Amino acid sequence: MTGERSGSRRSVTRITKSSVEALAVPPPGGRTVLWDAEVKGFGVRVSSGGDRTYVLRYQVGGRDEKQRQVTIGRHGSPYTAEQARRRALELLASVRSGSDPAAERESARVAKAAEVDRRAERMFDVLADRWFERHVKGDGLRSLKDVEGVLERDIKPAFAGLTADEITKGKVIEALEIVGERSRAAANKMHKWLRQMFNWFVERGVVEHSPLDRVRRPHVEPARKRVLSLLEVATVWLAAGELPEPFASFYRLLILTGQRLREVAGMQWAELDLERAEWLLPGSRTKNKNEHLLPLSTQAMSIVQALNGRGARSGPVLTTDGRVSIAGFSKLKTALDECVASALTGNAPAALRLGSVLPHWVVHDLRRSLATGCQSMGITMEVTEAVLNQVGARRAGVRGIYQLYDYFDEKADALQRWGDLVVAAADELAKGNVEGVLAIDPARRTRRRPPAASQ
Repeated sequence: MTGERSGSRRSVTRITKSSVEALAVPPPGGRTVLWDAEVKGFGVRVSSGGDRTYVLRYQVGGRDEKQRQVTIGRHGSPYTAEQARRRALELLASVRSGSDPAAERESARVAKAAEVDRRAERMFDVLADRWFERHVKGDGLRSLKDVEGVLERDIKPAFAGLTADEITKGKVIEALEIVGERSRAAANKMHKWLRQMFNWFVERGVVEHSPLDRVRRPHVEPARKRVLSLLEVATVWLAAGELPEPFASFYRLLILTGQRLREVAGMQWAELDLERAEWLLPGSRTKNKNEHLLPLSTQAMSIVQALNGRGARSGPVLTTDGRVSIAGFSKLKTALDECVASALTGNAPAALRLGSVLPHWVVHDLRRSLATGCQSMGITMEVTEAVLNQVGARRAGVRGIYQLYDYFDEKADALQRWGDLVVAAADELAKGNVEGVLAIDPARRTRRRPPAASQ
């Protein structure tokens, strides 16, 4: 018995089940090797942990070439002594025909590792995160939170474990159908962002073709036309007051300013000029990327000044921790709906007119309601569009190039009239005077009455 290396022992005998299992386990750091007396180079080694592994030593080329060794497999799982001997004979036959099992196995191992690395780099969730970081966040898309929600809730789970190359048109359609069973709107959002993502991949050579080519939006969504009446707006105003701060102020500022949900939610103290009662929304936070100067009504200023009790000069206005803006809008809307239902329960005249709950509405409808309210008060479309920071008729064609007047004074007047109207309606509603609300509603007062019947 001679040492193969320090701490190892070797012997030669015919390898059988009995001889293999009879091998003593060496001390820690040692290794025992039993070589077969019949098949040259065939052996079994025993580690200090008790593992018994069949191996084969062989030589490629002349005698001067270094011996090589290849592992056949573990004893008992899956090889018996005889199975290992037959495998050793097969490998020796391949060596005589010019093959090198160890080199081939190493080459296969390297190729497999390279494929694992390549696949890891091509995993869809990795590429999706790259798109989100470089495009959605990097390019400052306003819809960042919306995209993040769709990505984590629907897109990434639908294609978990797949590379970008393995996502086919069929898999996309199936995923959209599954999400559509829960929510058609969610399926449409998934389609929108997934399509943009793959277009981004194609532009950068990540993939050659998008699996969303000729895949239409799964569901038709009719344009929303929901407008809350003045009575409904007053109901939401009062109900919002039951929410804790800063959420009550958030909804009331949405009603008073008509700006988009995330524009209001992300309001910063640095954007406000409290002395001039102005809010300057930077282009980086508006949908059309246009800077937007908005005069604040006395009602909006009262809310902002109440929130500024600590005299903050930087950071978010609507925040619970002083560091980040409010979020969780779905849960917040649910809480508001509960407050609305409670307000109607406690106001019999309003419930008699509106019912126990308001017909379905979303936060964006408040913006449309302000626009409609402005129109009912006789405010021109140009001024209404200026309030909403919409690029419409006032910016079309030649007018869009040369007519740069921002209607600041007109916007201030419109928002003040709207604020006065909303608060007056809310005061009447709080007293249970629904008729008083209807009496001051300009949309109701100016509605054409049918001609009197002839006698």
